Amino acid sequence: METSAGSTNKRSAVTMHDVAAHVGVSIATVSRALSGNRPMSQELRDQVLAAADKLGYRVNLLGRALRLQRTFSLGLVVPDLENPFFSALAQQVSRSFSKSNIDVFIYSADNDIKLEHRAIQSFLGRQVDGLVLIPCHEIDSQANVLLADSSVITIQLDRLVRSPQTRYVGCDNRHGMKLVVEHLHRDVDLNRQPPIFVGARATSSSAHERLDAFARSLPNAKRLLGSFSFEWGQQAASDLIDQGVTAGSIVTAADVIALGVIAGVQARGYRIPEDFRVIGFDDIGVSFLAHPALTSVRQPVDQMTNTIVDIVLGDIAGHGVAPRNARRVFKPDLMIRESSPSSPL
Repeated sequence: METSAGSTNKRSAVTMHDVAAHVGVSIATVSRALSGNRPMSQELRDQVLAAADKLGYRVNLLGRALRLQRTFSLGLVVPDLENPFFSALAQQVSRSFSKSNIDVFIYSADNDIKLEHRAIQSFLGRQVDGLVLIPCHEIDSQANVLLADSSVITIQLDRLVRSPQTRYVGCDNRHGMKLVVEHLHRDVDLNRQPPIFVGARATSSSAHERLDAFARSLPNAKRLLGSFSFEWGQQAASDLIDQGVTAGSIVTAADVIALGVIAGVQARGYRIPEDFRVIGFDDIGVSFLAHPALTSVRQPVDQMTNTIVDIVLGDIAGHGVAPRNARRVFKPDLMIRESSPSSPL
């Protein structure tokens, strides 16, 4: 086909008006469907999205941000991405917000209060619409949480500082440990053979609550405290065997510790669960892939992240925001697997 001089093959940009005309609805309806945070029937939303895709319509994010004074972005600060639970949690947060076209920027503080502070300042400089924080320290992170909360909507996830009283979404750690103790009570004579707790030093609320719940249930049981790491679990297992412990139940504060315990026990020639029962906490993705599969307390991650999305989107949409001292705590479940089966061995 010939083209005369001065003509062009470029198509003019598709507008929201074009999408509305194609579907036979108002521009306002198209806008609500594309924003993803206003109520409407799923059938109508799907029709609008299909038409936008067919016509090649693209949302002008810069114009939208300037008009609404929003960046449609969120900052997530985690203590340590090497911890598989935090990696999985970060992935789920990102996945949940992407459904609403919210970009999530992730910063690992490497368990360093100064890096945590730097991350918050960086995100505030980017003018994110909200911050989700998993505080590094129950006390030392207080100033960082206050800095964030005084600037944008801020939600503490999984862990919380003692003060200030800011929004928090997490798991009932005490209930989770209660489930573990009840499970062992059914299958083990805890008076004759009390379990051993291998946890982390109580510098975070999660470590504190899990340790406290175990200690209150079994005040005379042995407790070893280190870090949330595979290496600590290995070391603790080796130390126990060196001390003459050759059988029993080991309750841990996290799956990453439990997997280290399993490796440490097996490296010394002992069997699980025949010699040692091992129980974790978090139920990370690899727990059921361990050999044997790990009995673990499953955190309700989907409920937690969906709640955070609802809070942030409510603020962005102008529907009001949860009070600063709002708390949403979800009960976990115990996933019983081969490392600590239900029936007596």
